[in-house]
Amino acid sequence: MNWLNFHLNMDSQLITSNIFTMKFSKIFSLGLIFFLFQTSYLFAQSADSATVVPAATFEKMLKKKKNILVDVRTPEEMAEGHIDNAKNLDFLDESFPEKIETLNKNKTYLLYCRSGKRTAKAGAMMKAAGFKKIYMLDGGITSWIEEGKTVEK
Repeated sequence: MNWLNFHLNMDSQLITSNIFTMKFSKIFSLGLIFFLFQTSYLFAQSADSATVVPAATFEKMLKKKKNILVDVRTPEEMAEGHIDNAKNLDFLDESFPEKIETLNKNKTYLLYCRSGKRTAKAGAMMKAAGFKKIYMLDGGITSWIEEGKTVEK
């Protein structure tokens, strides 16, 4: 009887150990899949849309005369305040796709909007149209102002 209890006890420990190993293995596998998905998403995002840069980097990039600053908000929004020397190309205007086709695709473009949502869409559209160097202000002009940067009115 002692041998039988010992054997059953050992089997129970092995089963418990195997269950733990299986749970750990599943959790690890799910974590690995999530990591790989996130990594591939980030690579796809940078390939399909504008590169997101913080306000400090964006400001440094503005100092290069060859870079072109584009505000993709409406003219009314731009009139409320914009970054100095910005060109307005309203993303919500139905002629936006035709307007970007008139731009030099070899230049570097710095895009911004109010919060970054329209900029991401505009950047993706420009990338799809063949533009290579597209950068967007992280958080849009809202973050620019929050960081104490100047705007023109």
